[in-house]
Amino acid sequence: MSVVSLKLVLLVVILASGWIGGFIPLRRASVESPRFLSLGNAFAAGIFLGIGLIHMLDDASKVWSESLGWSYPMGLVLAGGAFLLLLWFEHVALPSRLHHAVHEPGGVIAALDRAEPPSDESVDEHRLHAHRVSRLYPYALIVALSIHSLIAGIAMGAQRTLANVVLIFVAIAAHKSTAGFALGVSLARNEVHRRRALGLIGLFAMITPIGIVVGLLATNALHSRGQTIFDAVFLALAAGSFIYIAAFDIMRDEFLQPGPRALKWLLAVTGYGLMGLLALWL
Repeated sequence: MSVVSLKLVLLVVILASGWIGGFIPLRRASVESPRFLSLGNAFAAGIFLGIGLIHMLDDASKVWSESLGWSYPMGLVLAGGAFLLLLWFEHVALPSRLHHAVHEPGGVIAALDRAEPPSDESVDEHRLHAHRVSRLYPYALIVALSIHSLIAGIAMGAQRTLANVVLIFVAIAAHKSTAGFALGVSLARNEVHRRRALGLIGLFAMITPIGIVVGLLATNALHSRGQTIFDAVFLALAAGSFIYIAAFDIMRDEFLQPGPRALKWLLAVTGYGLMGLLALWL
């Protein structure tokens, strides 16, 4: 199978995993994330960290130094820039009320439950504010998730070796369905109209495939050196985003939640270790 054919097949798999993961919670508005989903997320964090650090960042640095002849550590600079850009977007650019809704453990409802109870005079205003924030939460979440998905998709589409395509696919597939599930839970809890919810889930599911197509078309349109530069840039950007996803979007949230933290840590180590073992053969 050619690299292009493999990308198209995996594109369909990614599209289906994101859509199915988001659709399941809509069948039951009171759905809660099961324990196995949390443990799977911890395992995915190790995979993201391993692929970002061991494979993508190393490959990007080699392309910049060996193929393009740069002595400046451009791969490291771009990866750090992607990390800091995502940090800015999710923790600085978002309005404070949406930031707390997206990043508080348990979401906006848990954050409000922990807040100091309002006085009798302000209870209606407090409930109105909570309602407004909870209504905006799914939209803030889908924007945050989509930025990661687009960068990863472009990086996958830009790859020219089967090994790199499969590696990036493993990381995306490990997280796409759980991210879709989290979005579906948010939409169900906030009672978003079913047709609109399905549309938002479909949009989220399509973001990574769109990125894959963009990366694929860009590499085909560019000449040899242009292809190499494009590949090196998005490998580095994706490496930084993968490290950010592992550290901030998964590990930070998962280890603030109640549950078997030691088991989560072991699963994260296992995922990271497996990516390290793969480096012996790839």
